Amino acid sequence: MADEMVLETQQWLNATYGSDSRFKRVAEDGLTGWGTINGLIRALQIELGIQATADNFGAGTEARFKEAWPNGVAQQADTDTTENNVYAIIQGALWCKGYSTGSHITRHFYGGTGSAVRQLKADMGVSGDSTVDVDVMKSLLSMKQFVLLSNMGGKGQIRLAQQRINRGYRAYTGIVPTDGLYGREMNTALIQVLQALEGFTPAQATGNFGDGTRSRLKTVSASNAAENPQWVWLGSVALVCNGEDNAVSTAWTTELQAAILLFQGEYALPSTGVFDPTTWMSLLTSKGNPDRPATACDTRFEMTQARIDTLKASGYRTVGRYLTEPGQASLDPSEYFKAIHPGELERIVANGMGYFPIFQENARQLSDFTAEKGAIHAQEAVAAAERLGIPPTVIYFAVDMDLLGDQIDPYLVPYFRAINQNIGCYAVGIYGSRNVCTRIIGKDLATTAFVSDMSTGFSGNLGFPIPALWNYDQFAEVSNFRGQGWDLDRVAWSGRWAACDTVVDMHPIVQIPNPSLTFFEEWVGDVEEASVRSLGSPDLLSWRSDIGIFILQWIRKPKYWPGNGASEGAGILWSVYTPEPAADHAGEARQMVAFACDSVSEQKGGIKASQGADLGYDVEHMAATALGYLKWGIGAAHNDYGLGDLGGWALDLLQVWGNYQKNAGGKALSQWLANNLGVTDASGFGPKDMVADADAWLIARAMVDDESPAALSEAMGSVYQQTASQRLETFYRERFGGSAGNVAQAFRELVNGIDLGEFKDVPLTEDVLKLAAGAEELPTQEEAGIIGLAYGAFLSAQS
Repeated sequence: MADEMVLETQQWLNATYGSDSRFKRVAEDGLTGWGTINGLIRALQIELGIQATADNFGAGTEARFKEAWPNGVAQQADTDTTENNVYAIIQGALWCKGYSTGSHITRHFYGGTGSAVRQLKADMGVSGDSTVDVDVMKSLLSMKQFVLLSNMGGKGQIRLAQQRINRGYRAYTGIVPTDGLYGREMNTALIQVLQALEGFTPAQATGNFGDGTRSRLKTVSASNAAENPQWVWLGSVALVCNGEDNAVSTAWTTELQAAILLFQGEYALPSTGVFDPTTWMSLLTSKGNPDRPATACDTRFEMTQARIDTLKASGYRTVGRYLTEPGQASLDPSEYFKAIHPGELERIVANGMGYFPIFQENARQLSDFTAEKGAIHAQEAVAAAERLGIPPTVIYFAVDMDLLGDQIDPYLVPYFRAINQNIGCYAVGIYGSRNVCTRIIGKDLATTAFVSDMSTGFSGNLGFPIPALWNYDQFAEVSNFRGQGWDLDRVAWSGRWAACDTVVDMHPIVQIPNPSLTFFEEWVGDVEEASVRSLGSPDLLSWRSDIGIFILQWIRKPKYWPGNGASEGAGILWSVYTPEPAADHAGEARQMVAFACDSVSEQKGGIKASQGADLGYDVEHMAATALGYLKWGIGAAHNDYGLGDLGGWALDLLQVWGNYQKNAGGKALSQWLANNLGVTDASGFGPKDMVADADAWLIARAMVDDESPAALSEAMGSVYQQTASQRLETFYRERFGGSAGNVAQAFRELVNGIDLGEFKDVPLTEDVLKLAAGAEELPTQEEAGIIGLAYGAFLSAQS
């Protein structure tokens, strides 16, 4: 909102200095901003006789000001009629800061202006008269605020600390803002206060936390706090600045010790409960103590056996590695600069270590962050993760530049929104500065963060607490690690997200049975004709859907119906999941179709193994699964799921889980899946089962086609013209978009929402599904992701 006196200030500046080439005219909009502040600075420099004016109050301006007013600009006596443009500059600056001088711009320094200066000084925390010395003048001609900005997150305790710094350490810090905000300037001031306590002179107290500052750090605890009250005060302020809820005090209290322990826990530091050097360094710098213990690291170098041995011997248990690199498709693995090599993750896991995946193609300029690139990067990351057999986990997308606060919304938000829309079964993590990570997580566009705290010069690190949901914290770079010619970054781990400790095996091609199903198609066609005759219908058209369903119901018995061979859980499942019509008109029609099935089987021979025929194909499985899809829908493509899947591949994967629980013999889930899933019938999901599930989805889809729904025999004819392997590939591509990650995501969502009491009127419960799966408990989300990804990998390998 425009301010009348700010407008008057702007008008006065332009009228007074507008014709001077050393001045830049300011916008006359009544809004305080850098344009007006810079205009006031140049005006002062002109009054000081500076020819090369600039938009900053630098050392030259300070020197000239001190030369002109060694004791500061003092208030005039009421009888003094002297006019001076510097008085008007002070008045204009006060109005821009929100302090009233009681009148218009006058070129005098009387009581109204003096009162405003005294109020400003009181807000700064310094006492004294109305004299404007160089520090006050420099603060006036800045965008610093000296009132509590609670609407921007300012805290009263921080403001009181800022006022105390201005009173007691002004020679070291200059005048700092007293807005209650913890930012870069406040962080620098805290370091300068520390340097003052350590005995450095004001000239030596640069605010940089170097080796000299580190060498003089003092451990402060309950035992020596009374001797070091200012150290206690500084530590308590730094805790509040870093988000802890403690009182600022010069005395040691149990509350203060609890806050220290909480801070140490949140930053993954050794829990000492005292202000030790490691704690001081994490309180006042983003990277903290570069020599503190760490069990994680990241590197661009391949994890060979020798490097893994070195890491383990050095105490590391987790390593971050890059999913891809630019131009990777044209490179031989031996030429990779940073991308994960074939077999590398398996080597890491086999040696008892974990890993976390990072995606970074460039990420060092604003043009790298667009919605279009976010979608592409997510797709590339998912494709690489699936190819490498990485189970559902966090993928950390890099923001490897010092993005400013006002650049986050226009650049990073669209970029990460697109990533989330294309990430499949994986979770989105972010690598970047503290502020960037906090802002993106706060917008629900990332789950956790890999913080680039090692980049201490980033404006988004200094003066910001670590993100509450951080997982990894990169704090030190080590070149020529252990003298072996490779580099790594030391990384702290919060414990929120575990590293990956498994790799989903990418299955080799398995010989898929491909029997001729011509007899099966002909048998169904004959049953359809006999059924039409029995129903008295002139053609199949009006009954094609019902007849197909009735035939499938006859085929699936007794294997998938209670009381005649099905397990207790499976029997309950199928009776409520794919119910048959009662003894009404539809029930009578079903009986006629069943009679036709019996008659054709007697005349031409049966189709089920229970009738002595063996087509080399699980007709009962296909029929039961197809009924589930016809009853509940075939689901959409890609990662959406439909209730129909619970009678097909999803139920089979639950049975795989049950068999793993009973038969794994201590083997890891991924290893057991690699040896059994799709390979042996013992897994509960052998090759015949997989083909039957795929065929059921393809046949059901043809039968419910919106434009041209097919009779059962027609649907089978269109599907069976492909080989079994081709049908698996078609199912994988059209049901899941050809993505193993989409399979994993669909299975995770099914397991996560398994309480089917919420779906329509199906009385299926988690207990029934556990019975059907033969499992004591359903898989966790992590376990479901591994199982789904392994199934997707199997389908991918056969296509």
